[in-house]
Amino acid sequence: MYQAEVKIRYSSSALAEGVRNALSPDDKKTGGKARVSSNVKGRTLSVRVTGVDRFDTLQATLQDIFRCIHAAETSLAKLKRS
Repeated sequence: MYQAEVKIRYSSSALAEGVRNALSPDDKKTGGKARVSSNVKGRTLSVRVTGVDRFDTLQATLQDIFRCIHAAETSLAKLKRS
């Protein structure tokens, strides 16, 4: 089984929480025993992927998570400017 944890520190806890809220629909079982979960502690967002049976599946899941994080960060930045 493979697992990974990504931690990103933001400039504020509100921004970290905003990104986590955007990711929360992905916090679920992804099929089989795989699971994605996220939480915020202070200004740090942690995203954890567990129970993945193949490395290429873990890699694809992480790429998808990074795309979602990027989209959330871009959207929140645009909202902040308006």
